[in-house]
Amino acid sequence: MANSYCKPTSLSDWQLVKVSGEDNRKFLQGQVTADLNRINENSASFAAHCDAKGRMWSNFILFQRREDIFYILRKSVAEKQITELKKPAVFSKVTIEPVQDLNIIGLEEDAIDPVVISALGDQNCITIDDVTYIKLTAPKLRIIKVSSEPLPNDLLPAEHWLKLELEAGHAIIDAPNIDSLLPQACNLQHFKAISFDKGCYCGQEMVARAQFRGANNRGLYLLKGHSKVLPIIGDKLEYELEGNWREGGQVTAALKLSQNNDVYVQVVLANGIDGETSFRVKGQPDSLLNF
Repeated sequence: MANSYCKPTSLSDWQLVKVSGEDNRKFLQGQVTADLNRINENSASFAAHCDAKGRMWSNFILFQRREDIFYILRKSVAEKQITELKKPAVFSKVTIEPVQDLNIIGLEEDAIDPVVISALGDQNCITIDDVTYIKLTAPKLRIIKVSSEPLPNDLLPAEHWLKLELEAGHAIIDAPNIDSLLPQACNLQHFKAISFDKGCYCGQEMVARAQFRGANNRGLYLLKGHSKVLPIIGDKLEYELEGNWREGGQVTAALKLSQNNDVYVQVVLANGIDGETSFRVKGQPDSLLNF
């Protein structure tokens, strides 16, 4: 493996889930937003699992490993999401379960074996010697490694991977925001996470209406600035309009970057909001956030 000055990163805030059984592909095709016909051992995909109103229980990365389909989602929503996915599964030959015998870690830069990069080529998923590698390209080349190997002792903290996910524009759906956001409000259409021609799936009518009838007028944004206190996930920010501060948006993730109170805040906002708008954490007049 490559000599690395860049350590692997903990993905302790994320959960790996396996969907096995002879009906797994057909079952998921009727439940998630992505087209399962695009999922194979060399092609992973972003996707979402919605309720009947098109609001997300979770978003995740779907991939195949042998005959099983796996997905990776935020750990805080995993129990609820699995429970909801199991409800229609009683009519199919599938098993849905959190994975206990595989570990996931994040790799970037020199922590990625050049042999893996070469083997992946233009593909975004590959399994070599029972180790699966899923390629992400933003904000830099990254790999999610799935294997039965023990976790290394020296890992970068999970917050490091969260920072990269925020910079990549990937929506973070944690427990406070479950069952509250349409996929398009989190820009999932820009990541090929939604199929609009594969046929019916749970929430499909509302997701299609949001896309083609303008039923959604929100998008996902990353704000940067400073604040002594991080905003509460699921809460609103305050924004300045004509000299007054009003509540708005829906916070999906917040991360403090340094001891200097530098912060990243991911938030769902109305599309078309003025790029010069100033934001602050609710109740924190000394905080300041901007696009």
